[in-house]
Amino acid sequence: MYLNRKISRLFNLLMVIIIVSFSLGMIMYSDSFSFWNSPFSDLGITVAPNGKSNIISLIIFAAGMILTGITFLRIAMEFKSDKEIIRSELKASLSTLGGIGCFVFTFPHNINDNVHMIGAACFVAALWSIGTILLIETRKTISKNLNILLQLVLQITVIGYAICYFADLPIKNIAQKFAIMGLIISVKGITNMSLLQKYNQLLNFEQINQTNPSLRGI
Repeated sequence: MYLNRKISRLFNLLMVIIIVSFSLGMIMYSDSFSFWNSPFSDLGITVAPNGKSNIISLIIFAAGMILTGITFLRIAMEFKSDKEIIRSELKASLSTLGGIGCFVFTFPHNINDNVHMIGAACFVAALWSIGTILLIETRKTISKNLNILLQLVLQITVIGYAICYFADLPIKNIAQKFAIMGLIISVKGITNMSLLQKYNQLLNFEQINQTNPSLRGI
């Protein structure tokens, strides 16, 4: 087993929190937020480029990341407690790293960019690693084409953003948006597919059980 029903639901909740908090943060941002040209980190700064206080957007951003961090830690606890899950300890450790990264990520980058980016790196690295591991584990149990598609979406968007960021390319903020979308699509897709696969296995077992009475009670 790769994950359980509760973990799948928590990952869905995590994605919803990220989408809602970023969306609300952009609406309440004190300056004009350009989706493609402004980094999401700007949502958590204390003062916007126009000199106005950005406290409302900052609170929304921080609250969203704290809730995301708590959700990540809940996922870690679920991974650690369910020993039937393959590589449960590794997945629990990565989820804990992601949770801690979210808490550090709340630190405004206009005050200390290094601290802020360490948190961001831990958060993205944890989510990317868990997504990659799950896709590798399920490569023989879900549609091959779907697995390859999700893997390509995840790797191209996240690694592409990393290259753009460290090379300080002008398109790094655009690449960031694709990386976030890639993470959401891939991780949400694979967690839901893993859960569906488990349901199908249970359904098949029930069907076999009904057609073969001698197997009942196994």
